[in-house]
Amino acid sequence: MNHLKNNSGFTLIEIIISALIVAGGMIAYGLATGNVTHQNAQSKKKSVAVTLAQDKIESIKNIASTVSLAGADTLDSPTESSETWSENTGGELVDEVGDTGVSNAIYTRTWTITDDATLYQFYAVSVTVTWDGSNSVTLDTQVSQ
Repeated sequence: MNHLKNNSGFTLIEIIISALIVAGGMIAYGLATGNVTHQNAQSKKKSVAVTLAQDKIESIKNIASTVSLAGADTLDSPTESSETWSENTGGELVDEVGDTGVSNAIYTRTWTITDDATLYQFYAVSVTVTWDGSNSVTLDTQVSQ
């Protein structure tokens, strides 16, 4: 009888409580890791969207150095060909490297060119890139002629 009273070790309740604490910690770690991974993916998509918007602004600035932007005013995502502006309704589908017309395009890029009546020979350019249906980035600038 004496040796039963001096038993040392863990009881079943102590083991269950320890297992619950460890399991809770592992679940919290798993949830945090999943959230960080998701946020990293969204951050990458946003960075790509900003780059695609900047690329379109630079393209419009290059066109403005040789072609008048006057014909582009009020058109939906205007494109220029042979110094004539035409409407590109709905913009363009773009992949993450800027290629259009590809099957893996997840970005939609739209833009407007508006005559800024407050500034002589300036046009307001606005480019919006959307992805995943609800996320978007818009960049605005002024282009002079």
